[in-house]
Amino acid sequence: MGYLSKRKFEEREYYLTTGLLILIPVLTLLGTFGRSLDWRLDYLGEFKIQAACLSFILFIWCLFKREWIKTIVFFILILLNLALVATHSHLLQKESSLPDDSHLFSILYQDMQGTEKKAEEIRQLMENAQADIILWTNVPVEIYRQLDHLTGSYQLQNQTLDTTGKMKLIFARTPSVDRGQTAGEDGLWVSRVIGSRKLTLLLTDFADPWTPTAYSRTKQKIFELSDFARSRDEPVVLMGNFKASGWSWLLNDLESYAGLLPQGKILESGTDLPLYSRRPTDHIYTHPGIEVSSVSAENLLDSEHNTIFATFRIAPIRKEIEFFELQPTLPEEELLQPPT
Repeated sequence: MGYLSKRKFEEREYYLTTGLLILIPVLTLLGTFGRSLDWRLDYLGEFKIQAACLSFILFIWCLFKREWIKTIVFFILILLNLALVATHSHLLQKESSLPDDSHLFSILYQDMQGTEKKAEEIRQLMENAQADIILWTNVPVEIYRQLDHLTGSYQLQNQTLDTTGKMKLIFARTPSVDRGQTAGEDGLWVSRVIGSRKLTLLLTDFADPWTPTAYSRTKQKIFELSDFARSRDEPVVLMGNFKASGWSWLLNDLESYAGLLPQGKILESGTDLPLYSRRPTDHIYTHPGIEVSSVSAENLLDSEHNTIFATFRIAPIRKEIEFFELQPTLPEEELLQPPT
């Protein structure tokens, strides 16, 4: 490489790294603090994993080139973006804070999109499933017609009827105590008894919200879902594909209004894409007192979406002390004596 060519290469490299040094922080800040102002800024904030990966590449490059200031800045950007991701999608599995005698139950969640010709694979999945509850979304009509031959020992607990192939189904081996749909029919729910606790299991699935009208409509649907979860007299477990990341402003009402807590893990989202192109949109939310003790994802149906298997812990109800147990055991005149 000649001197002039080398000089031009160094200038391009300098302008590129300097430009990205300015661009990535600006996009990160706009996608974090401006997400409530406009749906475009909210969509910009969806790609924090990609920003972290790009910052990591530039961090290695600047470290190799010994440009220490840029190296430090890109390292800070890696930590910032990962910290924002970790607020809603755990990077690693968290240890449980619930007591050891908590009740355990498991849920298998499957987005059935693209499984029209996977009847045999679905039958095997249902026969081998060890989950207490199974959730299906986007069930094709072709699969629904064969349902009696596919579910094995699982019984249908609740369903939505949609001839366009967007049906949601809930299965379990034992009957539920109540069931229904939320306002707007965007949530399908059943109420079940787990050990000494009663809880509501809520399943949802949304269309792509990233257009002006769709964003506004989805925001209203999220509020209706949050209002339902808030109104329940029992704790709620919410699962589904929201077509938005957990840190999106679009889903803010689930936490701020409904009081739900995100429980997902970044590497076990429903998509099978590599990390650098991943945007987690399958989420698990629970009310306090319920935790995900383990979660795993595997493409068991060789389809467009992974099968998510999650084990939950729910704190038991403690025996309340009866009033008569609080009555004094000493005679009243002895209790009134001055202390010795």
